[in-house]
Amino acid sequence: MPSQVDAPSPHHSSSEHTLGADAPSGPRDEKAPPPPTLEPSTILTGGKLAVLFTCMMLSMFCVALDQTILATALPRIASDFEAFSLQGWVSTSFILTQSVFLLFYGQLLRIFPAKWVLVSAIAIFELGSLVCGLADNVGQLIAGRTVSGVGAAGIFVAMIQIISQVTRLEDRPRLFGLFGAVFGVSSVVGPLMGGALTDHVTWRWCFWINLPLGGISVLGVLFMLKASPPLGSDPTKRSFRDIMEQVRHLDFVGATLVSGAVTALVLALQWGGNTKPWGDKAVIICFVLAAVLTGVFIAWEIYLDETAMVPTSIFKSRSIYAILAFCFLTRFSYLIFSYYIPIFYQAARGSTATKSGIDLIPFMLGTVITIMSAGQIVSRWGYYWPFLVGSPILLAIGSGLLYTLNATTSAAKLIGFQILAGVGIGMALQNSLLSVQVEFRDTPRILGQATSMASFAQFLGGALGLGVAEPIFASQLTKNLLKYAPNAPAAIVKESPTTIRSALPARYDCWCRAQLH
Repeated sequence: MPSQVDAPSPHHSSSEHTLGADAPSGPRDEKAPPPPTLEPSTILTGGKLAVLFTCMMLSMFCVALDQTILATALPRIASDFEAFSLQGWVSTSFILTQSVFLLFYGQLLRIFPAKWVLVSAIAIFELGSLVCGLADNVGQLIAGRTVSGVGAAGIFVAMIQIISQVTRLEDRPRLFGLFGAVFGVSSVVGPLMGGALTDHVTWRWCFWINLPLGGISVLGVLFMLKASPPLGSDPTKRSFRDIMEQVRHLDFVGATLVSGAVTALVLALQWGGNTKPWGDKAVIICFVLAAVLTGVFIAWEIYLDETAMVPTSIFKSRSIYAILAFCFLTRFSYLIFSYYIPIFYQAARGSTATKSGIDLIPFMLGTVITIMSAGQIVSRWGYYWPFLVGSPILLAIGSGLLYTLNATTSAAKLIGFQILAGVGIGMALQNSLLSVQVEFRDTPRILGQATSMASFAQFLGGALGLGVAEPIFASQLTKNLLKYAPNAPAAIVKESPTTIRSALPARYDCWCRAQLH
């Protein structure tokens, strides 16, 4: 996988694993001809770049906060609405729509300036946050989260595209490190803030807080960022008529197919073993429909070739397959830990929402510090390949150790296991996206779509991670309650595990808390 600023085109074979032009070279570090350069008028440095980047980070902070702030608030929200069996949809709906619309936004970025795509996406995200804050039932809350997810997808992809347009490749490791750091900081602050707001004010502020932050971000982007044409676009085809013609040729069919496939798959995972048995015909139909739509989508994209939502030239790079796997698996693990470690602390350890957020800090700090450190090291040393090799090893070890947790595990082990898993995730979370920038540096026309493909893999991993975790959790809880506590109020526990200490007789309390690890 090419991983150097001087890396060759993704259609050539290479074994380079560095970012800097002056990075140490080995016997396989042959340099390719210089890639196409960015327009000097679009490059930002110094104060202008700092201000713009800060404003964009505010919107990304809101998106990241929306993914983690509910980690500690969700048990209370589910209990308030008496809908714990649907709590998975509160988080999954947001991540699902992010995943689905990432690819579509990649198409839009080939037509419209990234500035306007970002501003529009922030507006959609803010609208969804407002709906969530005003929700009277879990259905309205899920609907608001769905709208927010549509906006969040555009924010994520447009920001990466803007970074590609206004910065030099050799400067991007630091920016991606800061990009990941902001996400990591929100990951630390989010659970604490969610717990504090839930315990002392109202969980609705978990959504209302996005409104002022998003407004500031929009103002900054409007005044600081130039509306540059898309990377690789034909400057002779920028008239209104030409743009509308390009819009007419957007791959709406592909977007519909991938939306249907992902939704059917997540529905099957949410229903199976949770609200419906795995053998239920609705669950089976959803699995079959997901497989069929996926096959049709692949055939359709191959048929459209370079006009597809996912151009086939992206897959001429062998490295893209490894990149997508990294993106999928790191996000898969990250969100499972972010949501279920607080549930463990609240249900098995009796922690409040605020306390469970504090208990999650070792995992979040392990992630964010590693992301920041990796960005700085890669920028100075040049090599990011070793981080991608070491990441799955540490993540596998940390995940295995977290699997051994029970109600009596010592605090030292809990902290250590979380840190190890966090370090494993942090080593790859941003470096996998950085590798896309290097891999497709010679083909800026499809860079936005390649980036959206990698982002799609990340968020699909998160959606499926939560989609898989929820039915497994519900299935095991149902089975073991019937086995070990048949007379316990199972319906109460399944709808709100945090009520174990108050709703269950004392003789069931210890066992049920042990099962919730």
